[in-house]
Amino acid sequence: MEPIEQAIFTSAETERASGYQVIAASDGLQEDELREIAVWGPSHGSLLSEEPEAVSLNFHRLHSGRYCASRTVHAGPEYSERGGLRVYTQCLIVPPAVLERFANNPFALLRAALANGTLRVYEEIPRRLCACSLSGRAAAVDTSLLARLCASPGVEWLATLLQATVDSMTIAVRGGPAAEALFAGVLNCLPPPCRPQFSFSTGLKFCSRRPFRMVALGQDPQEQRRLQRLYHVAVLDLDEPPPAEFAPVEAWPRAVRRILKSGRLSFLAHQLARSPSELVWDDLSALGLQLLEEFEATALSPVERDPAGQPPLEWHGAGTEPAAPPRETKPALRLVGFRDPAHAETAPKTHSAMAAPAAPLGAELSSQSLARGFPGGSPAEPAAKPAWPEHARRDLQRLESLVREAIEGRPDALPAFRHLWARCRAGLSAPLAHAACTALLKYAIALWRAGSEGDSPNSARRAVPALEIVAILAESGQGS
Repeated sequence: MEPIEQAIFTSAETERASGYQVIAASDGLQEDELREIAVWGPSHGSLLSEEPEAVSLNFHRLHSGRYCASRTVHAGPEYSERGGLRVYTQCLIVPPAVLERFANNPFALLRAALANGTLRVYEEIPRRLCACSLSGRAAAVDTSLLARLCASPGVEWLATLLQATVDSMTIAVRGGPAAEALFAGVLNCLPPPCRPQFSFSTGLKFCSRRPFRMVALGQDPQEQRRLQRLYHVAVLDLDEPPPAEFAPVEAWPRAVRRILKSGRLSFLAHQLARSPSELVWDDLSALGLQLLEEFEATALSPVERDPAGQPPLEWHGAGTEPAAPPRETKPALRLVGFRDPAHAETAPKTHSAMAAPAAPLGAELSSQSLARGFPGGSPAEPAAKPAWPEHARRDLQRLESLVREAIEGRPDALPAFRHLWARCRAGLSAPLAHAACTALLKYAIALWRAGSEGDSPNSARRAVPALEIVAILAESGQGS
């Protein structure tokens, strides 16, 4: 069993220095880890609450590859008698293998450390600490916690928080349930392999030296405005309705929202327990689509299958191929003005969305596109690369998925498409917005035609969402 190293950061007068510093540490800590602990360490007045019993649980990754899971409390008066309470932080430096045994859930690990007496406030801090170990393990999902959070603050807020974690570098949350339960709930909605990338602090004031991904926020409105203005922190007030800015449009938040609303928490727990170990944060959107497909397949079954008997949720990472071909061939999203270099010489010259070769974002603009007024030059000039922002590339890929899901009949896809298209279009120049709008129009029509046959009921059913997508794009004033 790999050892867990320890360190205590607090205020004291030592032979080395006076004030806040690493007072004690175990022998297995590296010098760069000790320096990093000191940089992230909270000093006087860092806890949000001034109450003596205030507590903050914190977690972040160290540059060494190990993780720092810590507990910050008030521990009596300051030694210097300057007034106020001394802030005392005990850090556990956790190897990845140990965190993985606790489902990569720092809350579960810290609970175990508190239960066995590892986390405590020393009346007299020893010069050196001993490395410790933790036995046991944790389930992938705490379904009882999720059930409570589905009641308050509710499924919509949980999905909004998940979307915000995808969209923002730092989220500050105020109101609603206790931060510890809320943050643990968000963590429980993520696949275990992605959780170590989710740093948090449940009770420390925001500080740029401690760039946690999710933090709790006090009641001071001036502080909220300061964080938004200077640090671009996304502030979410759970005492208000969920903001439209973070409506769940990504596949993963939408998949989790769909499952939570159904009440099938055991399904979510079972799927997350089987998450591939190689999964990374950027894979969430693709995995979300697979999760939605698996959920809908089981939801439509006449008899609910035993989760233990379900086929595993397959994940095809970058560079790999599915074990079996897809059930049907669907047209790929084709952005007007793009060409696929692999098809540049052999592709037929046609303007048909069905016949045109699929072109990935970032391909070069064709001379025909330039002639239609796209940026980059004139038809006589060589093809130029478009200025597609990286966020726009990601948004257009999400919009493609939403068009497909809407036409397939998923009711939450159309509102998500409307919201994401408005946000994406606002961030594009007029020529690029026109190109994206035209491509989405052609894609929606091509996708409807590909799955429809004459006057069949299926054709009529798919036509309705396709027409709604056309209407949304027409309302924007960019399509023609």
